Amino acid sequence: MLKNIFKRQSKSLEETDPDRIYVENIRSIFNISTRWAKYICKIAVRQGILKRKFAVECKNNDCLRVIKTFDNEFDIPKTIECRTCELEGKEFKFNTNELNIVEYYQYIDADADKKTN
Repeated sequence: MLKNIFKRQSKSLEETDPDRIYVENIRSIFNISTRWAKYICKIAVRQGILKRKFAVECKNNDCLRVIKTFDNEFDIPKTIECRTCELEGKEFKFNTNELNIVEYYQYIDADADKKTN
């Protein structure tokens, strides 16, 4: 079912980075509410089409880079260090509860897995 929906919107999906699919991408492509977009992503994870990921962003205004990504929300440590800011002599140690954690999704290419096995 979900794969058929994705096929209809393939052009827009092809232009989306398969390693960083945000709820907003799905909302925009399918012209649906954010609530429905979150639901579609959740179903896609259950069906093995997408993988849920978490990116921790640096809070320094002149950095704002992704410090590290995690596969599971519970794997995010309580403190984290931005190596870029450390090299630049800025504040680099942060409590993760003070940082922006961005949820996104990654496309799982089942056909590629079949070819390698």
